[in-house]
Amino acid sequence: MREIQDETEDVRAKASKQKASRSESNSSLVVLPSSIRKDSSTSVFTPAFTESTSSSDDTLELPYREQVLDFSFNDTSTNPTSLGISREFTGSANFTNSQEPARYVSPAITPLKPTADELAYTHFFSSFTSSYHWEYLRDWATRSLHLEPVVSLAIRACGMASLNNVENVNMGSQYARALYAEALGLLNTQLRDPARCVEDEALVAVSLLGYFENLVCDSRESIQSWKAHMSGATQLLKLRGRAQFKSSTGRILFRETRAQILIHCIWDDLDPPSFLWDWQHDLQEPEPAMLRYFMQPADTLARLSFEFAKLRADIAHGRIPDPAGASICADIDRQMIQWASSTLSAGQAAVWNFYELDVPDSPHVWNGMVHAYAQSPAPGVWNTYRVIRILVTRSQELLCRRLKHTFTNAEQEEQAAYFRRVRRQMTDEICAGVPPMLGHAGPKALNSSCPLISAYSSVWPLFFAGTCALERIGPECWEASLSSTSESTTSAQRTSAASAQAGWVLGRLEHISRVMGLRWAEGIAAVLRGDFRLHRDLLPESGSDEPPWVRAASRQVNENGQQSRVREVDESVADDAASRKASSQGRGPIWTGAAAAVNQRAV
Repeated sequence: MREIQDETEDVRAKASKQKASRSESNSSLVVLPSSIRKDSSTSVFTPAFTESTSSSDDTLELPYREQVLDFSFNDTSTNPTSLGISREFTGSANFTNSQEPARYVSPAITPLKPTADELAYTHFFSSFTSSYHWEYLRDWATRSLHLEPVVSLAIRACGMASLNNVENVNMGSQYARALYAEALGLLNTQLRDPARCVEDEALVAVSLLGYFENLVCDSRESIQSWKAHMSGATQLLKLRGRAQFKSSTGRILFRETRAQILIHCIWDDLDPPSFLWDWQHDLQEPEPAMLRYFMQPADTLARLSFEFAKLRADIAHGRIPDPAGASICADIDRQMIQWASSTLSAGQAAVWNFYELDVPDSPHVWNGMVHAYAQSPAPGVWNTYRVIRILVTRSQELLCRRLKHTFTNAEQEEQAAYFRRVRRQMTDEICAGVPPMLGHAGPKALNSSCPLISAYSSVWPLFFAGTCALERIGPECWEASLSSTSESTTSAQRTSAASAQAGWVLGRLEHISRVMGLRWAEGIAAVLRGDFRLHRDLLPESGSDEPPWVRAASRQVNENGQQSRVREVDESVADDAASRKASSQGRGPIWTGAAAAVNQRAV
């Protein structure tokens, strides 16, 4: 894609001859805050963080009078009122033909004040898109005079919500939510149209609105709303059928949405829809052989994730005997080990390989070491592998405890030790794989070109790495370390590697929330601190036969009579079930249209 370059002096001289009405055209000149524009060479559709191996900690100030072209799509669905931000902008310039500057002299152009929509658009394309993520949105924006209204509104909602999280935007939150509500209404209308609901724009809008929920998440209600979006996306993906694979955009959307649906299924122990893997051949058939080869590791990992999600649902609902479940778990674990070995083999090494790189004295790096990857998709895929292995060992340990009469005490101890070794290794590798995704891998390694989106992909790996660190600490030590007034915490507890690692994980989640603007991460960090109750299956070694330290945590009561911050959650299972029921009734009403269309198509 041809990047939009900064205007030359000749073009600027010509621009001064235009009438003031140019400020109302679709291509308006905008001066952007330095916090949005990281360097003056990037354009509106160029991510602020590039893959030039520079760290995202670098700050380059944009000259005050530097101007870039911005595409305002002139949507009339929302009144684009100007919003104030923490930096001052000068008023619009009024040039007439009689004010032509002297020949050979560059005019001093007064920057135009950007509107709210222009700021939202620019921030979105700078922060959410790259050559590896939503590149088709750039194509749509540059090839079309007007974006589909629902997509345009969703883009502006996400852009303004993200900008509001990291900048002091006057009325930014209210404006973003107004855009979100309007987009939701348009999406509802589109999903009720049998012809329009299968268009790419509908699925893109669903994905964007799901991201919006994660940007503004300030309670468990946003998580429930995200789940409602995922349920609707599942219906929509099925409704689109195999015809969606005819375009490259359709295939990209399917893979992206499939990954999110599998996370939802694993989280809630839901049966993954069979079409997610049954359509794999149709998904790959139109693709060039080289692309199929490139995507093979990611697709194979999706299959293993699908099989594991199905197994978790079978175990949770008692549809499979424990011995059979343990056997399937062991087989999935073997396949995961084989996947890692084959992915690092000579044939795939150029794309998916990584090596350890020392990055000393960085607070953004755990234990002074990061994984240096060859391609941007690799860090996220590898961290998905590590999360699945952590969860597989948890399921294995649960089943082994249920089958304790089948094994001797020595065998049980050996198995438990193996599971813990795997979890510790996966935790260390997640911590090494996160810095490249946040732009903190140092100048010698690949850094994400789209840190906000790769940060989103880092939240779940960080969460499960945190649970593994807490498992090694134990509840008493963690409770003491969280209390700033506790005098009983020993020096060994404060300086233990597990406590330090848990603290580092919490720090990364807080960085993602407070610095990068993905508020959802704050709620996940609160879960690790014990501020929110966890679903039983997300606790380390959870199940009907919890180890002593988990049972002790559930019984702990503070001296003031309040429940311990580390909470066991028998009652939260019922709470979550009630929340899901309420969510299906009171949230996500847009999906009634998609569900009706699916049922009608089935008939």
